[in-house]
Amino acid sequence: MSTLGTVSVSITDASTTAETAQATADTASAGVTSLNTSSIMSVIEKQQLEYSLTVATIQYTAIVTTAKSSSISTTALTTAYNAMNTYESSLLADLTTASTVDRDNLTTLQSTYNTAYSNVQTLINNSFGSSISEAAASAATASTAASTASAAATSAGVVGSNASSTASAASAAASQASADYTTLSTGVSDGSLIHITTKTTIDEAVIGTAELADAAITNAKIGSVSASKLTAGTIDFSTITGTNINATNITTGTLDVARLNVGSLSALSADLGTVTSGTIKGNTITGTVINGGTINSGVINSGTKSTSSYNTGGYYPLTINASGVYTSTMFDSSVGLQAAIDQASLTTSVRYYTASSDGTYYANQTSLSNGQLTLTDGYTAASDNTFSSGVTATGSVSLSSVYGINLYGNTQTITFNGLITDTNKGITFTTYGNIKSNGDQGTWYVGYSNDSQTANFGIDSAGSNPITFSRELWVSNMGLGLAHQIRSKDGGGIYFTDDSSARVDTYHKNIYYSGSSSKSLLSEKTNVEAADINYWSNLAMSIDLATYNYDTDDYTDPLRLSGIIDDVNATKEWVLPEAFYARDEDGNIVGIDNGVLLNAVLALSQEQAKQIDELNTNVLAMEAKING
Repeated sequence: MSTLGTVSVSITDASTTAETAQATADTASAGVTSLNTSSIMSVIEKQQLEYSLTVATIQYTAIVTTAKSSSISTTALTTAYNAMNTYESSLLADLTTASTVDRDNLTTLQSTYNTAYSNVQTLINNSFGSSISEAAASAATASTAASTASAAATSAGVVGSNASSTASAASAAASQASADYTTLSTGVSDGSLIHITTKTTIDEAVIGTAELADAAITNAKIGSVSASKLTAGTIDFSTITGTNINATNITTGTLDVARLNVGSLSALSADLGTVTSGTIKGNTITGTVINGGTINSGVINSGTKSTSSYNTGGYYPLTINASGVYTSTMFDSSVGLQAAIDQASLTTSVRYYTASSDGTYYANQTSLSNGQLTLTDGYTAASDNTFSSGVTATGSVSLSSVYGINLYGNTQTITFNGLITDTNKGITFTTYGNIKSNGDQGTWYVGYSNDSQTANFGIDSAGSNPITFSRELWVSNMGLGLAHQIRSKDGGGIYFTDDSSARVDTYHKNIYYSGSSSKSLLSEKTNVEAADINYWSNLAMSIDLATYNYDTDDYTDPLRLSGIIDDVNATKEWVLPEAFYARDEDGNIVGIDNGVLLNAVLALSQEQAKQIDELNTNVLAMEAKING
């Protein structure tokens, strides 16, 4: 024997059934006229419709619950039930009088509901692989109520037929109820109407699948189902949520999942082989070594995305995109920094987010690509939060294996600041390649070393350091030799001229020469007049000659003889007419103009020669008179 402890079916006793049947018969007789009219629903029909709607509501509630637990759509069923319930409830508003009814509409609504109910029931049966019906709900009408329901269904099914058939069915139900009562009075036999309680036992195999209506057992009536009973069919895991799955029982086949969420990769002990993924994100990845074949992914983000208001591009500290571009990005309160590796190119970018006085934003960029390093300093017209605006250059330095070093911009220089211990030293090559000193740097030399200089250039700001060439210096045909020489490479003459090639004065200490010539071409002179010989001879005669030594002479230097320009005494002790002064381009007296002096002596000689001629003539005349 087995006990069905979870099913409780209440069936009225025979007397109650008999009374009900009798009442039904009486009502049927009274409603014969109404039943013969198709547009009118009688009181009897309303009672049957109320019962039918109640059963339908119980079934609808149960099947919707079951369907939702299996993720089966009940939209069409709910729509059909609500339409049928709304119309039937309006007919049942008054159960004491007959009402007008649209039987075609009623039949359509009931048919639509029955079809939708059947469709959902089929889906539930397919989902679970067996036809487990709503036994508890359907079994509740097992015996006497089943007879009553059968009589009622028969009565409802023949609505519109003749009233005598309905009355006969009601009378038969009453007779059956009376017979059942008699049977109950003498004892209960198999198949008779019974009252089942929780203490009632039912023999094994008495209730089989044939006695249970399809879809009669609801979720609420099922205690538990052992998984060992599931031996066939397909389980759709999209509708099942598992709390714990024992992975040791998964021994064959392929486990295909949409997501894999683990606290750390160490939780995966198997050989992962090739991991293909769109985005891999993790709060914690532990382990000193990650061993694997190939990791294929769309985008890899690392670190916490910056919350800076300037991070409008949504950058993470580190991103590797699907194209293989590696980007490292950082923001602070006023500047954004980014470095990117894209194939064979490395770019670093700095963007400031506070505008300069001219409304632009300072920016710089460094690029290493294709054998060339380029450093660019400049600005962007607007705040460049996404590092996508080009930099307008104010200065640029390019180092190329093909083109060498190139500097562009107003501030680009090459600066040498001296030794690490130096301060204010060194030189700078300016934008145009000029050389200037840094701080108190005095000279700049060219040569093998400081002890073997080719040239030394004074670059001090005071201008006191000279320029020195330690080798022979040639400028075309003219050269400066190391042995105190001014040299003419082709043997031509050496001229001292102004910028218009006109000859200029030269000033010397001592001149040693084998011959000389003066600038005496008439074509090179103007205001030419005959000289006053007597005047220049008198000037020459007025010169006070002196012997002396220069302050720089030593005892080996010879005694010198010339006129003296007295630039010491207010009352001149030595007479030298100003006509013989030599002056520089600024009018300063620098010595005696020997050219003028020489020609004045020539004038003196001419004057003396003339006087000698006159004396000779006079002597001859006197001799002639004496000799008579």
